[in-house]
Amino acid sequence: MSEPRQINIFQRILMHSLLWVVFAYCYHSAINLLVKMAIDAQPDAVLVTSLLYCLGFNVLSAHLITKYDKFWPVIGACVIGVVGLILVPIIFVGAHALLSRELLAGILISLPILTLIMAMVKQKLHKN
Repeated sequence: MSEPRQINIFQRILMHSLLWVVFAYCYHSAINLLVKMAIDAQPDAVLVTSLLYCLGFNVLSAHLITKYDKFWPVIGACVIGVVGLILVPIIFVGAHALLSRELLAGILISLPILTLIMAMVKQKLHKN
């Protein structure tokens, strides 16, 4: 019988990076949809509503990141946030497609923090 093939660190980084980039594109699409929904729902308080929608979505994203990435979930969350919210809009549309600075900062800061919290909660629940 053959031994299970172990992957080296370079292959693991490459595999995770490709997964993160694909997830980042989907993340970008979802965040744009959430912002459009917030604008439609409450045109008076767009920033607050958008941030609340995005924070809720970041909880779901943090769950998915910690579910599928057991090695570097917080690093993955940082890469997904930066690629999905900064690089994808700049590459495909241009710098004018970026979200407002306040909203962008809130989303980019909350995703790694929520991912870290989610990983700690899952670790605690797994022990019990």
